[in-house]
Amino acid sequence: MIRGEWSSYVRGMDTRTLLDAVAESFARTGATTPPWPDPHPDMGGPLEEEYSRCLDPGKYRILGARAEAWAQALTGLGLAVVEEVGDPVTAWREPSGNDMDRVLRLRPFRAQAVPLVLGFRAMDGVPGAVVEIGAGEPAVPAETLPQCGCDACDGGSDEFIEDFDRHVLAVVNGEFVHLGKKGNTLVSTGDGWSASGEFAGRRRGDIEGLLRDARAGRSRHGAVHGARWW
Repeated sequence: MIRGEWSSYVRGMDTRTLLDAVAESFARTGATTPPWPDPHPDMGGPLEEEYSRCLDPGKYRILGARAEAWAQALTGLGLAVVEEVGDPVTAWREPSGNDMDRVLRLRPFRAQAVPLVLGFRAMDGVPGAVVEIGAGEPAVPAETLPQCGCDACDGGSDEFIEDFDRHVLAVVNGEFVHLGKKGNTLVSTGDGWSASGEFAGRRRGDIEGLLRDARAGRSRHGAVHGARWW
């Protein structure tokens, strides 16, 4: 697909169209990964023993299924091509400390956009139960889901899917920003930000200025940020 054809193909694309395509793909990829309700709906808090166990790690395969749905939607809409990274370690700017079974890199057609990286690894012997979301090439981390996986931290599948979509969409719609290096980072998904190390001590106004600079292409902190994919 040449640049002019791509521009014409994606004209009229919007977030709703993209999310509808993800939902359509997820109906197929998630057919064998059923959702589950919040096990703590009464806000009474988890049991003490739930902090050290996960009775059903297989339920988190729904996150791998969601990742596959995003990959199908983004390629099916003509926004990106997908490639399987031969050596998962090379996909990331810094070692994650976790062995990944598989890594997909979605490379957007738009030149100013950054790739989306999806790394899959096992939990308690269940393949694809943990997905690491990243951006760039090599990638910086955006989020790992589930972050913990214990029963105490389980808020139900809807909560995990919503969090997953929020982080992937931030990369695709150009809102994602990552500054700094491991242990000393500032990360934004557009609707909020998190900071560690040196950045954690900055005032809110300073943080917002750093993010504006990154989005304007004038950051001095090794920014990873790209344009919207359409």
